[in-house]
Amino acid sequence: MSGLKEGKPQLNEAAIAEAARKDGFFGVITNVPKDRMSAANVITAYKHLWIVEDAFGEIKGSLKARPVYHWSDNRIKGHLTMCFLSYFCEAQMTKLLREKAITLESIAIENGVIEKRSLTVAEAMKELAEVRAIPVRVKNTHIWVRTDITGNAANLFKAIDVPFPPRMLKCIENA
Repeated sequence: MSGLKEGKPQLNEAAIAEAARKDGFFGVITNVPKDRMSAANVITAYKHLWIVEDAFGEIKGSLKARPVYHWSDNRIKGHLTMCFLSYFCEAQMTKLLREKAITLESIAIENGVIEKRSLTVAEAMKELAEVRAIPVRVKNTHIWVRTDITGNAANLFKAIDVPFPPRMLKCIENA
């Protein structure tokens, strides 16, 4: 704006035109040397950053692992490694569920309340989280027995071709 002191404000058309010329552009500051990565590659990497951020959001959402604070490089590297491995495992399980066309088992689907859909790893893991190890005492023996693995959790085990853990998990005699 100009002319404020005189009481006659006016738009600065030149400044508006200059700003309009820059509309749609943005700047990126990086510590990557020019000889290691071109400006075009830096921008491309930046534009694809959302994929990594989205993946970490999914990982942290399903792992319920937030917030996490680390103060050493080794712990940060360890945390990132765990996140990548978790994401890889979940992606592989999702791939196998899709390839084998495993669908969600649900009373709501059976009753026609919701439509049939693919089983997701998150839904199967929710049921798997309900499996328990129960202590049973018989005379002088203490036995840990797992509850049944059924429904969507069982379908996940079958899809990834992993046998169920044994029914009897631990046996301590003379307890």
